[in-house]
Amino acid sequence: MSLRPPRDDDFAAILELMNRHQLAAFGEADVVADELRTWFATPTLDPNRDVRLLERSGRLVGYVDTERAEATDRWWSDVKVDPEVDIDTVLPELIEWLDQRTGSGILRVWTAAEDARVVDAYARLGFAPHRHSYRMELSLDGDERVPSWPNGIRVREFVPDDVERVYEANIEVWLDASDPIEESFDEWRRWTTEREGFDPALWFLAFAGDELAGFSLCRQDDTDSNAGYVALLGVRRPWRRKGLGEALLLHSFDAFRERGYARATLGVDASSPTGATRLYERAGMSGYRDTVFLERPARRS
Repeated sequence: MSLRPPRDDDFAAILELMNRHQLAAFGEADVVADELRTWFATPTLDPNRDVRLLERSGRLVGYVDTERAEATDRWWSDVKVDPEVDIDTVLPELIEWLDQRTGSGILRVWTAAEDARVVDAYARLGFAPHRHSYRMELSLDGDERVPSWPNGIRVREFVPDDVERVYEANIEVWLDASDPIEESFDEWRRWTTEREGFDPALWFLAFAGDELAGFSLCRQDDTDSNAGYVALLGVRRPWRRKGLGEALLLHSFDAFRERGYARATLGVDASSPTGATRLYERAGMSGYRDTVFLERPARRS
């Protein structure tokens, strides 16, 4: 086996490997080309420094990349392994490279919580579960609930002049999350308003006077054209516990129905400090996918 940086002509093989891994782990091949292109174009990512491919007999069998979150000294490390290979041969090679690349701090990896093949292999390398993230869904053909807006709140769709204050509100809201957002404005914009398929008519902003109180930033689900995806939903501290988050969620569901979507989906930190999971359950959503995040300290030999 050989470990090397990616080349320009590796894109299709990387995408295929990632989706083989995802299909085996989650039952869904959900890595889309546009998202992967956006990731490789990230200014802070240096593929020669931060990405490695593992080949065996000319076939790609492993992938690893890493990016440091400075606030927590964690290295977010995306690791993918061909489901047809012996994982105890491939995974240690990828993790050894991570140890050498990072040298210190905490390595964080993730996979399906029910994928014993991968989870157990990580455990043998010293990783332990840190937290979980759920994907949740709601069928939109059931009884509709009318949003109940707090007094003084008005809602409208996003316009281009809103972009900086939406970014600032998003950063503020996620200070109360397990992993605060560290993205610069330009980087955040690349993943939101500049991404393929961005639809400002599915970004809903709630105002109290001139103050942005909350937001629900939605799009079509990347892998299910019959689903709407709530990508980011947040309420700023002064307007919490007044029902605004639930109202924004129900408003988003109504917009999905108008688009003809059959279901609504979103992702949530299972241990969200703001109680987001309970909010989504009250709105009728249920979990259908469990991602476990595993960690251990980096070990430079």
